Amino acid sequence: MRLNLKLSQLFTVYFPVLLIDFAYSSILTNTSFYTSYLGLSSTFLGILNAVATGCFVVLAIPFGRLSDRIDRRYVLYAAFLVLGAASLGLPYSRNGTHLLLIFPGIGISMALFWPAYEAWLAEREGEGELIQRVMLFNLFWSIGITLGPAFSSYLYGDANPFRPFYLAGILILFTLVAFFGSNFQKLDIVRTHQSEPPEILYPPPPVRRTYLNIARCANFMSWFVLGVLRRLAPKLTKEMGMPPAIFGNLMLTLGGMQTLAFIVLGTGYSTRWHYRFAPILIVQLLAILSFLGIWQVQNTFLWTFAFGVIGVSVALTYFSSLYYGLDRQIDKGEQSGWHEAILGVGILFGPLLGGISADSPLGVRSPYLLCGIAVAVAILIEAFILVKGSQSSEDLP
Repeated sequence: MRLNLKLSQLFTVYFPVLLIDFAYSSILTNTSFYTSYLGLSSTFLGILNAVATGCFVVLAIPFGRLSDRIDRRYVLYAAFLVLGAASLGLPYSRNGTHLLLIFPGIGISMALFWPAYEAWLAEREGEGELIQRVMLFNLFWSIGITLGPAFSSYLYGDANPFRPFYLAGILILFTLVAFFGSNFQKLDIVRTHQSEPPEILYPPPPVRRTYLNIARCANFMSWFVLGVLRRLAPKLTKEMGMPPAIFGNLMLTLGGMQTLAFIVLGTGYSTRWHYRFAPILIVQLLAILSFLGIWQVQNTFLWTFAFGVIGVSVALTYFSSLYYGLDRQIDKGEQSGWHEAILGVGILFGPLLGGISADSPLGVRSPYLLCGIAVAVAILIEAFILVKGSQSSEDLP
């Protein structure tokens, strides 16, 4: 009976995340391929993604606050309906204007979904097992966002470029059904702040705030580069002569390593890495080397290894940002909104600047050099935050 209950909770609580990200990433990947089919520029693709992401960034925090005030499920149902309408409208798009009219709906749906869902998840069954719930959440969305680009790459064809859009619509319907099943699950929601235990298990609040800012900076830059890889690279690799299926395999590698990293981060062993700068610094340095390799050499084996390293870097920075933002926080909806808005700004600027770079004389591989430089800048900012935070802590009585 207990096993059946656990399986039922996995299906109704976490499986919707897999489905929604499967649908969402399918739409974005196929749109990137489709813009090449329509003869639209990389700059236009960057602007298109910036439109959707701009809506997401502006609305994530207000919608997170809204979910703190009303039943979060109503906000989530609205997200499913808006994304479903967008996926049904995309097959009727025949030019750039049509895409520009539809893409704001994608950003709005994500702003409705992620802050409300993350806060809803963190409230279940109190605070005691937050790290396990964050791990399962990351595991499921990582699988979904890995399968989406892969399936879109395999299904895409210039003869019928709309099949991934239809797939996304079906997945959203399944998401709605799976999440509706959570209405029949017994919930133990805790909205009040629990006092910290007397043992010294957590750093003091100023230190936690410093590392939250570091993690958010690192996560911002991770999603800057992910914006290039997930939203711009399908078009770039196709124009470089790489078959769409190869890109799908690269994204499977990135997502697979990201998923494995999330499993490790969800263990008790990983807690010794919390509130430490060295792990975040190391994975970002490895990401810089990976982007430099992708920029210099067009080799499938090298790219596969590099995409895997980038997946690990993204996993650690994302996990840190989300966990530090939810751990011992009262306003979980608003904190989740900040988490999503900050990474959303990264998604906005990554494809936009990358698209401009790809259309410049620097060439179609220049966005990967841009990613390496961006991560290096992030490391410098994080070091400044760490030093500033250490000085502030020393000034406290």
